[in-house]
Formats: sequence, structure tokens, C-alpha cells
Amino acid sequence: MAILNSGRIVASTVIKQSFSNLWNLIKDTSNVPLPVGLPSNHKLVYRRLPHYRGRGFNGFPFIVISRTRPAKRYGTADMTNSFVDYDFMITIYTQDKRSNIDGDPTGADMCDDLTESVRKTLDNISNRKTLIDYGMRNIEYDIDTDEDELDGRAVFISEFDLRIDNNLTTTG
Repeated sequence: MAILNSGRIVASTVIKQSFSNLWNLIKDTSNVPLPVGLPSNHKLVYRRLPHYRGRGFNGFPFIVISRTRPAKRYGTADMTNSFVDYDFMITIYTQDKRSNIDGDPTGADMCDDLTESVRKTLDNISNRKTLIDYGMRNIEYDIDTDEDELDGRAVFISEFDLRIDNNLTTTG
């Protein structure tokens, strides 16, 4: 799926446009900056879990934004308009590969920093107003943290379970 420019959600682009609006918001490095020490060409945002041993994989950290899971709710009496909600998962993965000046691993701190950047981006008043203009209002999210192991190294994970309510959309 090609990523669209951010814009208003219409009946013909419910899934693509809602995903693209969130993708463009998170991928913008002025909203979610690359952690210090990473090259400027580091790919941070993915649509699905990357093949971590693949050639094109730039390494940790990375963020995965799931595809849109729309849910149609109430409709108008003439059945031409309805409310549509969008569910997403935003998952942040970091690894204890680097260490700070004292030699302490930084994976957990990097995960916390990226989680905070995504949270601030979602809560930013200007971003919220823009999403409302695009038909995506009332953002709700829960953040869950976890740890796992990959090839003997700790992997730190933050998951945003995100739900965005939509304004009334022409669907008929």
C-alpha cells in the first residue's frame, strides 16, 4: 500500500487515509526524533515487523504502526453517513546494543524516550486539531510495556493500543 499524503478521510479511502494520517504524524522526525547517535538515514518507522536479519534492516530501535482496523458505528436514518472508529497498534522496539558513557546499557531508556515522543505527538494540541480536520477526533490510548529477549539481548517494548473516533463520514 502506498502511503498517501495526510488529508481528510472520505468513503473511498477510509483505511488508506486513516493509516497514512497516523503514519505521517509519527514518521515526521520533528514529532518523533531519532535517538541521539543514530545516523540520519536510519529507518525508524515500519508498517509491519521487519525481518531483523534481512539486508535492509537498519537495526534497533524501530517503531511498527499496524494497519488500520476500522469499526463502523452509528449511521444516519438515510444510511448515507456513519461514525467510523479506527484502532491501531503502535509498537516501539529497542535493544540493549548501545551503552552510555558509563558503560550502562541504554535500551530501556531509549524505549522510554521514544514512548514519550510518541505520547507527546499524540497529545500535541496542534496535531490533535489537524487530525480533527482530517476526520480523526477523540484519541484514546493505553500504553503497555514489556521486555523480551532476541539473540541473547534484552529487547524493550512499548505498545500503544490506540483508538481514534471519527466525525460523521459519508459511507453510503
